[in-house]
Amino acid sequence: GMKIWRRLLLVCISLTGCLKSLAFQGMKISTSRIHSSQTVYPLTNPSHRAHFWRVKAVRNGYLRVKPDDKQEEIQAKWETPVEDEAVERIESVKSGIISAICGSLVMAPFALVTQKSFYTSDAFSAQWEISHDGLAVMLALFGLVYRYAVRKDPNPQLKQGVVGAFAITRALAMLPVDPACTPLPLSCGAPLGYFSWSMLAQGAGAGLESALAFGGAAAGLELAFQLGWVRRFPSA
Repeated sequence: GMKIWRRLLLVCISLTGCLKSLAFQGMKISTSRIHSSQTVYPLTNPSHRAHFWRVKAVRNGYLRVKPDDKQEEIQAKWETPVEDEAVERIESVKSGIISAICGSLVMAPFALVTQKSFYTSDAFSAQWEISHDGLAVMLALFGLVYRYAVRKDPNPQLKQGVVGAFAITRALAMLPVDPACTPLPLSCGAPLGYFSWSMLAQGAGAGLESALAFGGAAAGLELAFQLGWVRRFPSA
């Protein structure tokens, strides 16, 4: 009888050991699945504490956290790692304001000259006022585009391309058509047929003026970036 009880006891001990082993293996599998769906971030980075929640474990100075839905939505919208959209909006508004102020200061001497070279009316007229108000709006939009397009790229051709695109667009929009021109196809006489001498002169003046305005705005933005007044848009 004692031998039977001993054998039963040994069987129970063996079964208990097998069950413990199976339970331990199951816990390891579930833990590895949880960890595989998480992102590991250093504790030293404060931005992760601001944008991620539900801490899972602390091991070797790292946080294992699960990204919240809002952060996943932001990362899906932007190619680059944008941490806070509200902060980026504020920085863009600041860049637009600085661009408008710097470009307007550069344009002030030209705007005060009473002439008819670049505009259809003299200085301080209604047309003069609306033209420069429109330029201020363009300069503000230029600041937004410049910050987003250039970012941290040191390539000077990229910066010059943004300035040139805005300057050429404004110069063409300001170009007046000679009353002597005939349409379909447009013919305005010498030297090019499409453009007359007066149109070329006015276009060159408007282009130079626009290049100075947007170039001054770009220089002001670069200075603001260096001084830390405005933060550059994040790069990938």
